[in-house]
Parts: sequence; C-alpha cells; structure tokens
Amino acid sequence: MSEMRVVRGMRDLMGPEMYISDYLIETAIKVFRLFNYEPLDSPVLELWETLAAKGGEEVESDTFKFTDKGGREVGLRFDLTVPLARIVATSPHLLKPFKRYAIGKAWRYDRPQAGRYREFTQADVDIIGASSSAADAEVVLVALEFFRRILGKDYVVRINNRKVLKGLTEKASIPDSLAYECFRAIDKLDKIGRDGVLEELRNRGIDAEQSGFLLDNIALRGKGTDILEEFRELLKGSEIGLRGVDELRTMSDIFEAANATDVTEFDMSLARGLDYYTGPVFEGQYLGEPHVGSVAGGGRYDNLIEKLGGVPTPATGLSLGIGRLIDIMLAKGLGETLAPRLDALIAPVTTSVLASGMKIMGDLVRAGISCEIDLMERNLKKLLEQADSKRARYVVIVGERDLKKGEVSLRDMTTKATRQVKLDGLVETFGEKS
Repeated sequence: MSEMRVVRGMRDLMGPEMYISDYLIETAIKVFRLFNYEPLDSPVLELWETLAAKGGEEVESDTFKFTDKGGREVGLRFDLTVPLARIVATSPHLLKPFKRYAIGKAWRYDRPQAGRYREFTQADVDIIGASSSAADAEVVLVALEFFRRILGKDYVVRINNRKVLKGLTEKASIPDSLAYECFRAIDKLDKIGRDGVLEELRNRGIDAEQSGFLLDNIALRGKGTDILEEFRELLKGSEIGLRGVDELRTMSDIFEAANATDVTEFDMSLARGLDYYTGPVFEGQYLGEPHVGSVAGGGRYDNLIEKLGGVPTPATGLSLGIGRLIDIMLAKGLGETLAPRLDALIAPVTTSVLASGMKIMGDLVRAGISCEIDLMERNLKKLLEQADSKRARYVVIVGERDLKKGEVSLRDMTTKATRQVKLDGLVETFGEKS
C-alpha cells in the first residue's frame, strides 16, 4: 500500500494546535461581538463567475477551480470577502451599516512555504454601507483588541491607501492603465526585494526612471500624523493622492484618541495584491519570533458589491490569519498551557462496575465537571499514571464493595490522598474543591 499523505500545502491539526485554534477562534468571536458584529456563514464552494468578479491576474492561477458533475465551473472560495459581497448584492433589504463577522476555511493554490498554506482559516470582520474612514479605523481597532488579548505586545498594523499609491504613480508619470501593475509589483517587495520589484516593473512596461521614483518614495513610513505630512508634501499636485492622505489623517486622529498610535504605522510601501481595494489597506504583523508574514490583512473595497450585480455600496473589512497565529502561539509554548485540565478520571476496578462508572460520569458531566472513564480495562496503577499525564485533578475509583456502601474512593492527584465519598455527595465534593 502506498503511504497515505496529506495534500501538499495543507495540514492536520491535533492536540496543542487545536487547543490554540479553539482559543484563537473563541477570543475572536468574543471581540467581534463586543464590537457588535453579527455572525454569517457561506458555502465553501462558489460559482466561478462569482469568484472571477474579484478581478486581478492571480484569481485564475490561485483558485482551486474545477467543473462539477452538472458541468458548472465552480471553485473553492479564496477568501470570505467575495461570498459576503455576493450575499449583500443579492440582499438589498439588509440594514446599513451591516456589520458581520465570519470564521471559516479558504483555499489558494499558491506555492506552499513557511507560514503559507493552501488551506487556511480566516476570521473576518466587515462593515457594509459606511463610506467614512471611521469605518476603516474601526475594523483596525477590532484587530488591535484581538492582538492585545492574544499577544500582549510585539504587534503592529501597517496602513496605506490605494489613492496614495495612485497619486504616487501619477507623480511618476505612469499611465493609469499600468497603475494596478505597479501595485501588484510593489506588493511583492517583502518577498523579492528591491531588485526583484524593479525586474517586475520592467517586465510590466515601467521604465527605470519611473521605477526608481516609486521605490525611492515608498520607503516613507512612520507613526502618527507627522509622517502623513510627509506623504502630503510628496503628493502635492495629485488630487487623488491628497484625498487618500486626508482619509489616512482621519484614521490617525481616531487612533490617537483611542491610544493606538504606538501599534499603528503608516507605510507607503503597503499595496496589498488584490485589485478590488479602492481606499485604505491594512496589514497586521507580529514583530517577535517566529517571522510568519502578515497575520491580518484587509482594506476598503467599494466597487466589489456592484461588480457582483448589487447597487454601488461602500465596504471595508479585515481578516485575521488564524493558521499563522497558531504557529506563533506554538512557538511561544502555549499549546500545553491551553489544554484544559481534566477534573476527574473515573477508574472502574472491574468490568462489572463499568456501567456504574458510566452513570457516575453522566452525573458529573451534567454538573459541569469534565471527566473521562477508562475504556481499556487498565489496572489501577496504569490509570493513576494516565491521570497524571492528563493532569487530572482527581481519580474516582469505582469498586464493587464501595458501591454496595453507596461510596467511591476519591484520590486527590495533587496531594495523593485518598478518601471515601458518598455517591450522593460526589458532585458537591467537586464543587467544594473547584
């Protein structure tokens, strides 16, 4: 038989990874609901015409696309934003602003590497119907609150604006038809470096002088409003560029009022590769080890809903990369820490008392006490070792003679003391010790 393997670019999650995943998702949901976002789910499979509406050269190459048994062209969703836009486009009755969160898997057929998988889990927040830059600032603040809770420190959200980049291409005398080509090339700066981007720009029809101007000026980055004044000075004469700076200034004022200036950074090199972005774009980074790339990303996409057949509708959103955050938390050693501690391991001494042990387990579970019963007919010594390995607080030893007296033996795995406890008082005993 050939070796059974997972599909390239995908992975199984077990034990510590899943404890971390559950923790991240539970924390995300708690934060999303505190900001009053409502849950939404959508199919993992979309019609190809829906996915293709996003536009951009990467859609065709990066999507798991195939023909179904009915002859329809379909694909696995590559993010949670396009399905949301489809839902909004076909649901004109939705009250605005519509604030939703969604958590689920997405798939992209790109090259697997460290921190980058072909199957991954995202946790999204989006605001539909609000054109104000305050909405862009809000989704960033949601991400910052999530990062504060799970990371504590060593994180930042980088922010730019597609209008700023458009103004920069205008200042470089690059034709409008090549602006998105520039954005895609600039988006690869962290991956392929300056020389690689210069080569990309050259291949896309941008001359050396224009490319040099772009790369010399996208180095502008910093925190607070002072750096935005440098943006403004550079973009003098570009109406769209200055409009983008004004939008960033609104966001900066909000971050300052929210004491978030230290964890936000305005970065002219940030482009984001998707063509549907129309305004502010954001990317979250973990500044510690390991380096896994961005752990959040998003931006404003005011044209996408209209592309999917809806009325023109402003929209903005941000996605948290749960998979990469799992890698960070594993490196911090949090997998075992997050594993829940077992309250009780139930140890039937013989198979004849197994049914009684099962009843005890049911009573404890109904009382909210986590427990597990031995199903392998192990001896008591092995069961005590297993209890230690599972970090169980107690072992409930179930024997025939004790049952006849309406009792069980309760062993405290911290003190190693054992005492007799009446069955009708067992639940209360755990309550006293919790």
